[in-house]
Amino acid sequence: MLTDNIYFQEERKFAIDRFVVLVVFTLLAFVLSGQSNKEIAEKMLLVGFVLLIVDIVSALHYYFMSIYPDRAIAVRKMFLVLTDIGVLTYFMYLFEHWGLFLLPFYILVVMRAGLSFGVSYFYGALASAGIAWIALLTYSPYWREHSDIIASFAITTFLIPLFYLKYIIRIHQENHELSETLNDVVYDATYDELTGVANRKQYKETIQKLIQEETPFSLLFIDLNKFKAINDNHGHHIGDEVLKEVARRLSEHLDEDDFIARLGGDEFVIITKRKKVYMDKFLAKLERFVIGRHKIGKIVVPIELSIGVSFFPEDAKTAMMLGKYADMAMYAAKKDEERYHYYYHELSDAQKEEFANQ
Repeated sequence: MLTDNIYFQEERKFAIDRFVVLVVFTLLAFVLSGQSNKEIAEKMLLVGFVLLIVDIVSALHYYFMSIYPDRAIAVRKMFLVLTDIGVLTYFMYLFEHWGLFLLPFYILVVMRAGLSFGVSYFYGALASAGIAWIALLTYSPYWREHSDIIASFAITTFLIPLFYLKYIIRIHQENHELSETLNDVVYDATYDELTGVANRKQYKETIQKLIQEETPFSLLFIDLNKFKAINDNHGHHIGDEVLKEVARRLSEHLDEDDFIARLGGDEFVIITKRKKVYMDKFLAKLERFVIGRHKIGKIVVPIELSIGVSFFPEDAKTAMMLGKYADMAMYAAKKDEERYHYYYHELSDAQKEEFANQ
């Protein structure tokens, strides 16, 4: 959904910017490891290798995020925050008094977490920073002796981001409202307003994608029998209720990989990747559970279907011809009082010529 995509793009931008900065710091650390001061050189070499590992982990994180954008979202965001604070704390421990210049980076990590990810990550970063300072005071003799410096920066790190907390909250509220609005626009553009299933636009995109991927599938064109009579006898509001009921019954008996759309009027389409050997059973199930009567208030109306089926790639290799052949098979089912469905390959040459000229 577009809401997810907006936040994903923000996360993606954060990950890229962060990776670039890490690479620059890694190169700088290796350059500084060539200093004449042996102690500094050894520490900078260690820093370079630590940052190199972080670079690799960050690249793997970005790869996972790109391949699985909807998985472990909260975990992978907090992972970045915890990694940065953990590495920063280690460098504070390593450099001791020189670590004084690294303390402002805690503020940067907390602020960036809040602005990029949201208020919950802002609080998570603050809590993580607090734990990091406690660890320094516990395990570092130098920082234990200079606890006043830690305390001063701890207060600063808490106060500065908290000063901008209202701004962070407002930014994310605006993003959320914008995301909801854009998500509604996308939904309206790709889903049928009456029935809630996909519309013609999404159908065209789905079938073209499957054809491009050369994925075998079956195309079912479905038309309601005697629907005009329902509208004429009971009114369009009853007809609308019938369409919603048909969409519900069809959807209830589809698998997760199946696709259903309303093309308009009383026409529906289903795309299924089931193997051809299972199609008879699948069609029989649809007919058994969808065809029947439906009560709307005190009015009882019949629901009957005519289904035409074409196969990709056996019958055709273009969306236009697949749709045409499924439509022809559907009309054959309409003219046959004993059957509710036809496959295109079952049509005789005379039937194909007759329906092609309609």
